[in-house]
Amino acid sequence: MEYKVPVKLECITRPTETDWQDLQKIHQDTAATGLTSDVQELQSFLTKGGEILAGRFNDRIAGVILAMPTEDGLLLHQAGVRSITQRRGVMHQLLHFIQLRARERKQTLLIKDSPDWLSEALQRREFQLINGVFKYNNGQ
Repeated sequence: MEYKVPVKLECITRPTETDWQDLQKIHQDTAATGLTSDVQELQSFLTKGGEILAGRFNDRIAGVILAMPTEDGLLLHQAGVRSITQRRGVMHQLLHFIQLRARERKQTLLIKDSPDWLSEALQRREFQLINGVFKYNNGQ
């Protein structure tokens, strides 16, 4: 499959000035249902050990998923894509690369409190609903 906006995965723990600008734009575009955290909340999230899993296109962040390492795996939440790159496969690619990374690291991906409308899409991506939590790879 060829994507209109091909991205590469990057784990960001120390955003640059440009990264912060991109994250702010994603927050503004998706605050209601996507990246709900503003810059201050993201700084706090990173201080607590969180990671910003970013999809980059032309050296700019096109989409993100927040990830927090836990005892049970990597908890994914708050995903967003810049409005100018929406519907071009950015989130699809981002999830694909995150799943590859999880398999390579034998890491479980976790998604809690997912909206009902995402359930079918997560199951197509091989996430399994176990005790109210979507799990991928289950540490294998």
